[in-house]
Amino acid sequence: MTLVPLERTSPADTITETLRDEILAGLFPPGTGISDSDVQSRLGVSRDHARAALGRLEREGLLVHSLHRGLEVVRLSVDDVRDLYATRRTLELAGLEAMVRKRPADDVWLQAAVVSMTEAAKAGDGRAAVAADAAFHLAIVASAGSRRLRTAAEAALRELRIILAVADRVSSDLDDLAADHAGLLDALVHAPPPSARAALLDHLRRGESRALAVTHGA
Repeated sequence: MTLVPLERTSPADTITETLRDEILAGLFPPGTGISDSDVQSRLGVSRDHARAALGRLEREGLLVHSLHRGLEVVRLSVDDVRDLYATRRTLELAGLEAMVRKRPADDVWLQAAVVSMTEAAKAGDGRAAVAADAAFHLAIVASAGSRRLRTAAEAALRELRIILAVADRVSSDLDDLAADHAGLLDALVHAPPPSARAALLDHLRRGESRALAVTHGA
């Protein structure tokens, strides 16, 4: 019998994961200050571990230094949103091209994301819907088979999820979100390549408009 070594996680790893999940879930809106003393008292951890976790989130781009407030949740500007969506278009079109070449495409991860989105909509769970949305689009990029493209997509979506978490609070119908992705899935898998490409670009254009509306209102 082969023994699989247990993956060890440090206290800083656990704190980082907890804070990352909270930020991406929208519990700390953009511009919210987060200090090591706050984390220490709220999570009952040492200040050194809290400081290490915050440093990791700063390196990930989820936290930034503010002149007078210390670390705070990053605020995305209009230019940031446009740049992130330009990045997404490049990455997701590369994934789509790979999907088209390999038809019939392996769409199991896309289908799983749509199912998760549908279940989140039924439960009125905006956080889960945002996570499923991100998983859907990562699956598109993953079709290209490039670790570097996937890493770039993960970074772009991680930043955008802060905006999308806020956008979910003003989106009255999560059912539409799930239905929209179900329709996109059908186009990506079955439509002629030009139509699939047009469907993806239209989907991203509408997402960008929604994110920009939230950014303008922030």
